[in-house]
Amino acid sequence: MSDISVLISTDMSQCQRYTVHGVVPVRVAVPQTSADVSVLINYAAHQGWRVVAWGGGTHQLIGAPPTAVDLVVVTTALNRVLQHEPNDLTISVEAGMTMGALRTYLAQHGQMLPVDPALPDQTTIGGMIATATDGPRRANYGILRDMMIGIGVVEVNGQPSRAGGMVVKNVSGFDMMKLYHGSFGTLAVIVSANFKLIPIPPVTATVIATFAQSDQALAYITDVMESQLTPVTCELLDATLLQRIGVTGEWGVALAYEGPQAAVDRHMTELPQRAQIHGGATTLFYNETHIQCWQTIADASAVEHLAVGELVLRWATLPAFVDELVQRIGDLGQSLGGNPQIHARASIGVGYVRVTGLDANTQNQWFEALPEAVWVATNATNLDTYWHAPVGGLDVMLRIRDEFDPQRRFNPGRFVV
Repeated sequence: MSDISVLISTDMSQCQRYTVHGVVPVRVAVPQTSADVSVLINYAAHQGWRVVAWGGGTHQLIGAPPTAVDLVVVTTALNRVLQHEPNDLTISVEAGMTMGALRTYLAQHGQMLPVDPALPDQTTIGGMIATATDGPRRANYGILRDMMIGIGVVEVNGQPSRAGGMVVKNVSGFDMMKLYHGSFGTLAVIVSANFKLIPIPPVTATVIATFAQSDQALAYITDVMESQLTPVTCELLDATLLQRIGVTGEWGVALAYEGPQAAVDRHMTELPQRAQIHGGATTLFYNETHIQCWQTIADASAVEHLAVGELVLRWATLPAFVDELVQRIGDLGQSLGGNPQIHARASIGVGYVRVTGLDANTQNQWFEALPEAVWVATNATNLDTYWHAPVGGLDVMLRIRDEFDPQRRFNPGRFVV
């Protein structure tokens, strides 16, 4: 058993590095193995400590400030590949591995996990699971939960627990591992996860179509989605984000395709033709410019560092209502200020809006005016609410939380429950 005194530090300079939404933890621990995590959590349980898990720290500004933090458990040393079955297209990794490191490892084997979060060199696998992180390729491949086939966690009493396994079809009865996806650190500390993989496609390319009006861009998206074309991404971009990727326009639609050369060529021909019908102009990206374009788009949702008065709202609606919501966000920018910057996975109805220069009262007004907002990320520590509770699901979430963590010691006060 690991020596607790070696694992835990009360050095103030180190504790300040892991400040959780304005709250400085009393202690910090950097376990080297999943067994260390079990020892730590068991000890914390006996001490009654409030515990926060910390991966890359890229999502700690989502949600409310914690009521208190007695111990931060940093998972970045849990960064190993535990098992890889290239022929079966499955892998098991520790939760502290970053998405960037996993990409580099898998590329050597011609494989990939088709998830593209913001800041991949800092964002950890465990953090992505806990915060339900998505990315542009969600439009085709789904979210991380759809690729997860197994998970390892440490429960609130220090007990290690596993669900799923290393084969794609391995679940009978309750699919327990899906509970941890989007639980925001409230149910357990994630220490490992297993995923199904796909081969890296031979060719990739991107079309950026620009339009004068958002309704033109959304009409183009509808046209593409109703056709036989199958892009792997479908992003609605405003002028600010277009400028970041080197394209001029008021509104843009970014579409990528991955596959055989002939199929890519077809998309790179037909997508611009359809854009012209809706009054759009197009720019094509290949190779490095394609990669840089999509990392810029993915990074647009980053919330690691926010300025005073800046907030990011993640929203979700039906795809048919995206146009109305985008218009309403623009109107809110006129009435409340904040210069909203918008991008959206428009074909599935998920998006982000970033606003700046707002006091706490105006941030409250923004959140209240957008019931479609799922969460808010901000430096402000005095908002009325940081979550819109899931309709019809709050009672279930409360019962699950009471079962897993009845004393509310994991990430206390931060999540909707």
